[in-house]
Amino acid sequence: MRALRVVAVNALVCALLVVVCVVYVDEPVALYVHQTFTNPLPFQIMAAPSLLALPLALVFLIVAAFNHAAGKPALPHHGLLLRLSLATLVATTAKDELKWLFGRSWPRALIDDNIYGFSPFTVSPLYGSLPSGHTAYISAPLLMLAILKPKYATVCLVIIALVMVGLIGGGYHYPGDTIAGLFTGFAAAAGVRVMMRGR
Repeated sequence: MRALRVVAVNALVCALLVVVCVVYVDEPVALYVHQTFTNPLPFQIMAAPSLLALPLALVFLIVAAFNHAAGKPALPHHGLLLRLSLATLVATTAKDELKWLFGRSWPRALIDDNIYGFSPFTVSPLYGSLPSGHTAYISAPLLMLAILKPKYATVCLVIIALVMVGLIGGGYHYPGDTIAGLFTGFAAAAGVRVMMRGR
């Protein structure tokens, strides 16, 4: 129940922040980024760690399953790596459904087509910006790691922050998208932690 309360409170805070961003922050930030930053490379580098989370999770699960089937010993830190991988997969699945549910237009749609808004349950490529998937599936394992291994918390939070800044500065996402992605990752990590407790 305590974990559920924590997630519920964070969901409320996330919703309020996203609404504020949608109304007051996201559009001017996207326009400013488009007009100011002509070289996306530094921001792509900042966001690059997010590209590693899902492949690493899948590689671990495949190797772990192979070792188990072959009767080989489990990988070092098996329990920790299993939790990180499951959190990543849960966040990835959740963000796909949430993108479809909210149907938020991408910053590129604002720049190219002057489209800014929501179209729930759409499959148009112009929509699907919220939540940020890259933020979700980097924050899920790193928040899990920060909780289970507090000595790495600062490094984990810095990496997450860099990814979020990279996604915004590169024009790939609105600030509100990254906040929603951060919460999606947090909720995935919290859920996996509760389910795996005692295992």
